[in-house]
Amino acid sequence: METISGLFRRQWPAVACGGLLWLGAFGAGWHWAPTDPTGVSLAPKEGDWELFTEILARNVGVSAALFLGVVTFGVMTIPLTLLTGVLAGYYWGQGSAVLGARGVVRHLLPHMPLELACLALAAAAGLVPLVAFARAGLTRSGGDAEKAGLLARAGLPDACRLWGVALAGLVVAAGIETWVST
Repeated sequence: METISGLFRRQWPAVACGGLLWLGAFGAGWHWAPTDPTGVSLAPKEGDWELFTEILARNVGVSAALFLGVVTFGVMTIPLTLLTGVLAGYYWGQGSAVLGARGVVRHLLPHMPLELACLALAAAAGLVPLVAFARAGLTRSGGDAEKAGLLARAGLPDACRLWGVALAGLVVAAGIETWVST
């Protein structure tokens, strides 16, 4: 049975690319976010299963869009990662400006690191075929049949495993956001 650490060791270039792309876009969105509280509600939400389902559905939807870039061999993951990362950073940045430091620690920090890491991992999963293809082209070792086998073996199965890890983390993050951060 393969371990998660073995998966990460094998797919570290895709994980690094997905993380840099997602977190860079998130940081840009956060930086450009206005400090105007327009559209930000400070009304507390009650932690319940309905809120948990809403949060989880939103995050799984974003992660699915990022992951489904594998259908285009990772190419569509790039613009989707930039778009969703900037939008998420924008909204979180606006929320943090309204909440202040104490509110960020209380309402964002408990779930934010895990949620962001899982979304970056979903982006990495979507980039696996593109990164595997680039690595195969850069190493120029083996014949075309061997490279095609590499893409088949390291591409979709690893992408699915990475996305599975991301989904598991998003379930935990949604639970923390629902019952701790609210």
